[in-house]
Amino acid sequence: MADAAFPASLVEVPEPELPDAGWARIGVTSGGICGSDLHLFAHTTGPSPTLASMGTIPFVLGHEIAGRVIEAGPAWPHPVGTRVAVDPCIPCLARGIEPVCANCALGWTSSCLNLDTRIVSSGRTLGFTSNLGGGWADQTLAHASMLHVIPDAVPDRAACLHEPVSIACHGLLRSPPEDGEPVLVVGAGIIGLASVAALKGLFPRCPVTVLARHAHQAEAAIACGADHVVRTAPDNSHADELAALVGARVVGRKAHVMLMGGFPYVVEAVGTPHSVTEALRMVNHRGVVLLLGTAGISEVDLTPIWYKEAALVGSIDHSVDRRSTPGLAGGPGRHSVDRALDVLAAGLLPDEVVVTHEFALEDYRTAVEAAIDRNSSHAIKVVFRP
Repeated sequence: MADAAFPASLVEVPEPELPDAGWARIGVTSGGICGSDLHLFAHTTGPSPTLASMGTIPFVLGHEIAGRVIEAGPAWPHPVGTRVAVDPCIPCLARGIEPVCANCALGWTSSCLNLDTRIVSSGRTLGFTSNLGGGWADQTLAHASMLHVIPDAVPDRAACLHEPVSIACHGLLRSPPEDGEPVLVVGAGIIGLASVAALKGLFPRCPVTVLARHAHQAEAAIACGADHVVRTAPDNSHADELAALVGARVVGRKAHVMLMGGFPYVVEAVGTPHSVTEALRMVNHRGVVLLLGTAGISEVDLTPIWYKEAALVGSIDHSVDRRSTPGLAGGPGRHSVDRALDVLAAGLLPDEVVVTHEFALEDYRTAVEAAIDRNSSHAIKVVFRP
């Protein structure tokens, strides 16, 4: 069903073949629409031309994937029908590359040095490939190493939320907050709310403040356990509210203010030039800003990095993280998807709050439009039910 005015179409494609005995076929039960998917339709975070070689168009969309195993090679140790969360990264092991690269040897599969080799598939992850299916499809293929069994406590409706929560878990363990220190989350879309849930699970003694743009996002942040929620204000008066929470002082004028003595840890969960600048301006001296939003080429105020000696930490996708946490997701050496499933099993990201819209694949255009126009639709997480 091609539409010349819309950069995606619903098409029939041949059923993909399992690449080898280590792979499995997954019947997709839920496929989320991610903010990075929406860049195809409405780009807001700046282009990323350095990633242009990481895949080819056309590709099957959807990297937030949960489903059931309907066929598997002998490397899959669980029965057909098992519910699984899919890590969409396609690293060395899945591609059959031996020996695995230095990063894969450390468990850093999201940093695999061979994601662009086009061995097995042209894309770096599911959702950006043409021959393995995806989350916006009836089926997808995944290597056994990419599959994580979903606990019974996680309902089907919440299952694809593992992906944004895993993003947050992996990011937080790149450079963890000090146990008990206040954390600011800039943005209350799904990555921001997933970050709240991950913080409450992994670092339960850290008080969490959320800076939210929309009223429905602010309500969701409260429902997800945020200790404080501040709405952004056109006159920047929200900076005064944030300052009061941490005993900081506001400096600057009009549109250009920052905190002196701000938050020791800030999660940037949007990726727009404004939100990145906001996060940098709100961080404390020698604090950490974790960049979870998929920012590209854009103009941001880097002054706080050198003036406050702040650290800007990047993170992508999912990985084994060697650090332990004081909270429920436990010891070192666990995969971020498994930590995320623990967070979901504990009910810290309630699906009845964040899964606001569900669509059949045939309604893909309406689904994408709802995900883009969040102010009118009040969408937080939009999912397909193939």
